Amino acid sequence: MHELSEAAFNEQVDRIQDLIEHAVDDCGLDLEMDHVEGSLILRLPESGRIVIGRQPASRELWVATPSRTLHFGYLPDQGWLHDGEGESLGEVLSRVLSDLTGDEVELDVDEH
Repeated sequence: MHELSEAAFNEQVDRIQDLIEHAVDDCGLDLEMDHVEGSLILRLPESGRIVIGRQPASRELWVATPSRTLHFGYLPDQGWLHDGEGESLGEVLSRVLSDLTGDEVELDVDEH
Protein backbone atom coordinates (compact mmCIF):
# COMPACT_ATOMS: atom_id res chain seq x y z
CA MET A 1 0.00 0.00 0.00
CA HIS A 2 0.94 3.64 -0.38
CA GLU A 3 3.18 5.10 2.32
CA LEU A 4 1.53 8.17 3.83
CA SER A 5 3.02 10.63 6.26
CA GLU A 6 1.40 10.45 9.69
CA ALA A 7 -0.40 13.75 9.09
CA ALA A 8 -1.74 12.62 5.69
CA PHE A 9 -2.76 9.26 7.17
CA ASN A 10 -4.70 10.91 9.99
CA GLU A 11 -6.33 13.29 7.52
CA GLN A 12 -7.51 10.36 5.36
CA VAL A 13 -8.80 8.43 8.38
CA ASP A 14 -10.70 11.49 9.65
CA ARG A 15 -12.16 11.96 6.17
CA ILE A 16 -13.32 8.36 5.75
CA GLN A 17 -14.75 8.20 9.26
CA ASP A 18 -16.76 11.35 8.50
CA LEU A 19 -17.99 9.82 5.22
CA ILE A 20 -18.98 6.62 7.02
CA GLU A 21 -20.84 8.57 9.70
CA HIS A 22 -22.84 10.52 7.11
CA ALA A 23 -23.52 7.42 4.98
CA VAL A 24 -24.80 5.48 8.00
CA ASP A 25 -27.04 8.41 8.95
CA ASP A 26 -28.37 8.55 5.38
CA CYS A 27 -29.25 4.84 5.21
CA GLY A 28 -31.43 5.01 8.33
CA LEU A 29 -29.95 2.12 10.30
CA ASP A 30 -30.95 1.79 13.95
CA LEU A 31 -27.57 2.24 15.60
CA GLU A 32 -25.60 4.67 17.71
CA MET A 33 -22.26 6.18 16.70
CA ASP A 34 -19.48 7.52 18.91
CA HIS A 35 -15.94 8.79 18.41
CA VAL A 36 -13.55 7.45 21.04
CA GLU A 37 -9.80 8.06 20.93
CA GLY A 38 -9.61 8.27 17.13
CA SER A 39 -12.01 5.38 16.48
CA LEU A 40 -15.54 5.48 15.12
CA ILE A 41 -17.75 3.03 16.98
CA LEU A 42 -21.02 1.81 15.47
CA ARG A 43 -23.24 0.21 18.15
CA LEU A 44 -25.98 -2.05 16.85
CA PRO A 45 -28.82 -2.76 19.33
CA GLU A 46 -28.88 -6.54 18.97
CA SER A 47 -25.69 -7.57 17.21
CA GLY A 48 -22.79 -5.88 18.95
CA ARG A 49 -20.54 -3.20 17.59
CA ILE A 50 -18.14 -2.34 14.81
CA VAL A 51 -15.02 -0.32 15.61
CA ILE A 52 -13.33 1.57 12.78
CA GLY A 53 -9.95 2.53 14.15
CA ARG A 54 -6.63 3.87 12.99
CA GLN A 55 -3.32 2.06 13.29
CA PRO A 56 -0.73 4.82 12.77
CA ALA A 57 2.36 2.60 13.00
CA SER A 58 1.25 0.43 10.07
CA ARG A 59 -0.76 3.23 8.36
CA GLU A 60 -3.80 0.95 8.30
CA LEU A 61 -7.46 1.33 9.08
CA TRP A 62 -8.84 -1.62 11.07
CA VAL A 63 -12.48 -2.62 11.14
CA ALA A 64 -13.24 -4.79 14.15
CA THR A 65 -16.50 -6.71 13.80
CA PRO A 66 -18.03 -9.13 16.32
CA SER A 67 -16.34 -12.03 14.52
CA ARG A 68 -13.03 -10.70 13.14
CA THR A 69 -10.76 -7.74 12.44
CA LEU A 70 -10.24 -6.55 8.87
CA HIS A 71 -7.24 -4.48 7.78
CA PHE A 72 -7.32 -1.78 5.10
CA GLY A 73 -4.53 0.14 3.42
CA TYR A 74 -4.82 3.40 1.53
CA LEU A 75 -4.07 4.01 -2.15
CA PRO A 76 -4.48 7.61 -3.40
CA ASP A 77 -6.25 6.63 -6.62
CA GLN A 78 -8.43 3.86 -5.11
CA GLY A 79 -9.06 4.76 -1.46
CA TRP A 80 -9.11 2.23 1.39
CA LEU A 81 -8.70 -1.38 0.22
CA HIS A 82 -8.93 -4.62 2.21
CA ASP A 83 -5.46 -6.12 2.43
CA GLY A 84 -6.74 -9.65 1.74
CA GLU A 85 -9.18 -9.46 -1.15
CA GLY A 86 -8.59 -5.91 -2.35
CA GLU A 87 -12.25 -4.97 -1.86
CA SER A 88 -13.07 -1.38 -1.04
CA LEU A 89 -13.92 -0.32 2.50
CA GLY A 90 -17.44 0.65 1.37
CA GLU A 91 -18.10 -2.80 -0.11
CA VAL A 92 -16.83 -4.63 2.95
CA LEU A 93 -18.56 -2.37 5.48
CA SER A 94 -21.85 -2.59 3.57
CA ARG A 95 -21.65 -6.38 3.59
CA VAL A 96 -20.76 -6.53 7.30
CA LEU A 97 -23.65 -4.23 8.25
CA SER A 98 -26.04 -6.18 6.01
CA ASP A 99 -24.99 -9.45 7.67
CA LEU A 100 -25.36 -8.01 11.18
CA THR A 101 -28.68 -6.24 10.67
CA GLY A 102 -30.40 -8.56 8.19
CA ASP A 103 -31.17 -5.51 6.05
CA GLU A 104 -29.73 -4.62 2.66
CA VAL A 105 -27.15 -1.91 3.39
CA GLU A 106 -25.24 0.02 0.75
CA LEU A 107 -22.87 2.70 1.99
CA ASP A 108 -21.42 5.16 -0.51
CA VAL A 109 -18.07 5.96 1.09
CA ASP A 110 -15.60 4.95 -1.61
CA GLU A 111 -13.37 7.47 -3.30
CA HIS A 112 -13.66 7.78 -7.06
